[in-house]
Amino acid sequence: MTAYGDYITLFNPNHIIFIIGLIIISAALFIKRGTVKEHRRTITLVILIVSIFQQILLYSSYYFILDFDLGESLPLQISRVNTILGIIFLITKNGKVFRVLALFGLFAWLSFLYPSRVYGITHPIGWSFFINHVVTLLLPFYGIIAYNMKIKTMDSLKVFPWFVLYVAVAYFVNMLTDGNYFYLKHKPIFAGLDDVFYIPLSLLFTYVLFLAGEWMYKKVQPMLQSP
Repeated sequence: MTAYGDYITLFNPNHIIFIIGLIIISAALFIKRGTVKEHRRTITLVILIVSIFQQILLYSSYYFILDFDLGESLPLQISRVNTILGIIFLITKNGKVFRVLALFGLFAWLSFLYPSRVYGITHPIGWSFFINHVVTLLLPFYGIIAYNMKIKTMDSLKVFPWFVLYVAVAYFVNMLTDGNYFYLKHKPIFAGLDDVFYIPLSLLFTYVLFLAGEWMYKKVQPMLQSP
């Protein structure tokens, strides 16, 4: 197991536990679609409370354990942005917010399957990571099942400018705080590549990811919304 305060490694016992937890919760969501739709008000409230608890756990941990370093502790990692979008969606059921969180949330698959600078299950930020990613990964499917939300053709193009804005803000804040938002300081891949090349390549990759996500959501929506 990963020691307290250490980062997990790919497919070590902590990572496997995170993956198994995601599989169990995913199975419950997809198998019990009728029950989810029938009890959506209660389930939505539970998810909302869990999301707010995760935010309290995350930022109190940064304050009490890590001295709230502005380069690490602001809500500017994309997973944290997605949590905020998720809370807004759960309250408003807004379709425009849904399409942003659904496509932004695709990055959570990458960070969940290939964790970078993630604490283990004995660390409160490790628990925060798990809660955050399970909610982020499954909330788009929950919105499709419970509220008949849809991702439509060209949604990737509509969401992409918001992502460019996010990267610009993250880059600017990184300069001010020596931060690592969007993992631009501690790059998970191509660590030696200069930002002048890394950022355009990241944007290109993101647009392709959004297109793939748009295609995937459009394929699964009819199945998830069937009785």
